[in-house]
Amino acid sequence: MKEFLEKALRQNVIIEEDKEIYEKLPLAYRGRYDVLRMETNGLLWIAICPKGEMGLVMLRKDRARIEKLTGLNCAIFFEYTTFYIKEKLIEEGIPFVIVGKQIYLPFMGYLLSNSNDRELQPVHLISYLTQKLLLLAIYERWNKVKVTEAAEKLGVSKMSVSRCFDELEYLNIDVLGMKGKSRVISAPNNTKVFWQQNAKVFRNPVIRKYILREDIGLEKKAGISALCECSLLTDNEYYTYAITKKEIKSSGIKMMKQTGMSEEVGCVVLELGYFIDFYGKKIQDPLSIVLSITKDELEDERVGISINEMLEEYVWSKD
Repeated sequence: MKEFLEKALRQNVIIEEDKEIYEKLPLAYRGRYDVLRMETNGLLWIAICPKGEMGLVMLRKDRARIEKLTGLNCAIFFEYTTFYIKEKLIEEGIPFVIVGKQIYLPFMGYLLSNSNDRELQPVHLISYLTQKLLLLAIYERWNKVKVTEAAEKLGVSKMSVSRCFDELEYLNIDVLGMKGKSRVISAPNNTKVFWQQNAKVFRNPVIRKYILREDIGLEKKAGISALCECSLLTDNEYYTYAITKKEIKSSGIKMMKQTGMSEEVGCVVLELGYFIDFYGKKIQDPLSIVLSITKDELEDERVGISINEMLEEYVWSKD
């Protein structure tokens, strides 16, 4: 820390732990932060170093309290933080240092410095691969899984997973952390709360719906048929199958005749951006089922009840 600051600021830096401040603060602060008294060229200021991952609201509140108590400028020192938190701190003029990477100390006239800091590409819609990665992390209860391991689990390149991590960071989905110098992903502690907080980020995995005259007997089930497999709900007179975007071209489905308004339905095929084979039963995973169900289907009260039962049994209870 000292070496990095002196090199970046080009001035001597004195760092001492300020134990007097702890006595004036609630005990919780001692568990949350290391509090440092800083001196640069005669200028005194305070730095707080979070001991674990903390949300923006708490960081903002605690920093303001310490600044008011000491009458000194207070900066936040991070080993790692999300792109979202960093951008919000800059937007609000809150000083921070990301050790080894970036310095933002406006009270010293040091507005912004980058050192090997990645520029994240804007993300307006989560990709199918990132969504699949995130759902697998939830179902398999990943704990600090690195890029290499995640790539092996998904059967994709490390570069692809790295881009997924960038998406998660940009979208401020709180599942990333650091292990040494490497980014890692972990399942949320409370999946139900996580789902409620991030529901708007997830996308419907259905690319296109094919309503065919004949039952073509595919292996994988999705949508309502998958929901019926995971609950007591009775299925339609026809099955709803799943096929991925990669499989659709060779399947010949695009060339098959679809039903007219007055014709009987043989089966429905949902073309999906990804498919997670839940428990190896050729059934779409529960959270993706929820995302695939249409508004018309949700008008049936039994569907809503079955969704809640499925999520409780297969997802929420697994935390």
